[in-house]
Formats: sequence, structure tokens, C-alpha cells
Amino acid sequence: MKVEAFDYDLPERQIAQHPIEPRVAARLLHIRHDLRDRRVADLASLVDAHDLLVVNDTKVIPARLYGRRGAARIELLLHEPLGDDRWRAFAKPARKLKAGDTVAVADGFHALVLANLGGGEIEVELVAEMDLDAALAAHGLMPLP
Repeated sequence: MKVEAFDYDLPERQIAQHPIEPRVAARLLHIRHDLRDRRVADLASLVDAHDLLVVNDTKVIPARLYGRRGAARIELLLHEPLGDDRWRAFAKPARKLKAGDTVAVADGFHALVLANLGGGEIEVELVAEMDLDAALAAHGLMPLP
């Protein structure tokens, strides 16, 4: 899989910046034999006793990081935590990154490249002088489409 497969143009006005209020007014894509735009308020009328409802309650973190490796500007998008401050990340550009490289994000915060997995994906260890969650909150951006 190539990182470029996830690149597409999306006008900024189409990207939600904040949750809608009231929440039941949020849009819902209803898929049966066709696609229909609905609202969350319609959900009760769309499901029956034999349906399975799957709820995604994941929390979005500020996982987009911009840094430098020497003079080169590097963008990292953390997408899979591996434990012990290690992450899989999509990197742009990733081709020249290799194990041992350091991407400086801010003073006291960098990503150590552990492996280049190919296809624009790398494995990194995040190193911060402060708590890692605090470093991400201070220097990361929300990964909007």
C-alpha cells in the first residue's frame, strides 16, 4: 500500500472543525441498495432487532507532526501505536529516511526512525523531554482529511 493512495483534494469548507450541536443533527450515510444522506436522529427508524450496530468510540489525537531531518522538511502521521513510545507512521517524504535518522519536531521532542517499512511507512520512537501526551498536544496537529 502506498501513502499516496490516501491523498485527495477536499475543500476546507467540507471538513468539520467542531462537532455539530445538537449531536443528533449529525449526518449519517445510510447504505442499503443505494446511498442516502440521513441524520443521526433517523437512526432508530433505520435499524431493527436483527441488525448489528457497531459504534466507533476512538479518540483522535494530534498525530500529525512536522519536523526536519537536517534541511529536509518531514511530515509524520502517527497511525498505529506499538507500545513503549513506538509508532508506525506515514512519512512524507519517506524514501530517504533510514533507521537511525532523527526527525526534530521541536526543542526536546524528536522522532527516532527505527525502520523504513517501504510504501511511505516508517516505524519511529518518539522521544520527548516532557510527557509524550503533552508533547503531542503542544506540537502535533489533528489529522484532518
